[in-house]
Amino acid sequence: MKILVVDDNPINQKFVQLSLRNSHVIETANDGEEAVMKATSNNYDLIIMDLWMPIMDGAEATLRIRQLDRQHNRQTPILVFTTSNMENDRNRCLEYGANGYLVKPVRAATLMEKVAYFSR
Repeated sequence: MKILVVDDNPINQKFVQLSLRNSHVIETANDGEEAVMKATSNNYDLIIMDLWMPIMDGAEATLRIRQLDRQHNRQTPILVFTTSNMENDRNRCLEYGANGYLVKPVRAATLMEKVAYFSR
C-alpha cells in the first residue's frame, strides 16, 4: 500500500512511519498545499491527513483532493488523524470528503487497524 502522511510535526510523521513501515510505502508532506501537489502527481492507496497545519489545513486539503479525484475518476481514501476532538471539526472533515477520523494520541495497533480497514 502506498500511503501519503500529511503532518507538519515530524514526530507524528515518524510515529506513522514506524507504525506502518513493514508493509507499506510511506511518503510525507508537511502541509495541506504540499499534500494537494503530491496527490496531483501520484496515486496513493491512502492519505493520512492532520487537520491543523500551516499554509492549508487538512480539511481544505481534503476538499481539494476530492476535487482532483473527481477529475481523475478516483476516490483516494483519506483518514484525518488529528488532536481535535471537536465535533464541528470532525463533521467538516467528513463533509469535505474524509473517509474516517481518528483522534491522537492512539496506540500504533489502533492506527494499523484503521489502515487495514482501508486496504480492503
